[in-house]
Amino acid sequence: MRVRSAYTWLRIVEVTAIPISALLALYVLSGYGMVSPGVTSVLGFTYRFSTYVHSHPVLRYLTTVLVAAHGCGGFMLLVSRYVRKPILKHALSAAALVYAVVLLTVSTLVELALMLGMPR
Repeated sequence: MRVRSAYTWLRIVEVTAIPISALLALYVLSGYGMVSPGVTSVLGFTYRFSTYVHSHPVLRYLTTVLVAAHGCGGFMLLVSRYVRKPILKHALSAAALVYAVVLLTVSTLVELALMLGMPR
């Protein structure tokens, strides 16, 4: 069971790594496109496009979901590999899951509030 669990967490980390890297590169480029649009407009990151990408709710939420899965998966993988005491292993695993759930809950509530037109 332990080997299968570690393999599952490893797969989650592997699957989320490249999309997170791509989204972070997109956010960095769009951030530069908002600050200095003349420099990044060569790459197509005009000010208008950069603000659209940088503040798009689907990209923002997707990034949060991927970061939560990647962080939880990486932490669980480390716990399964290096922690030997069962009580500590369970406590750290629970903490990793709480981290992911809190991150997703806060992000979901904020996105819902923004969609419903709550004041910023």
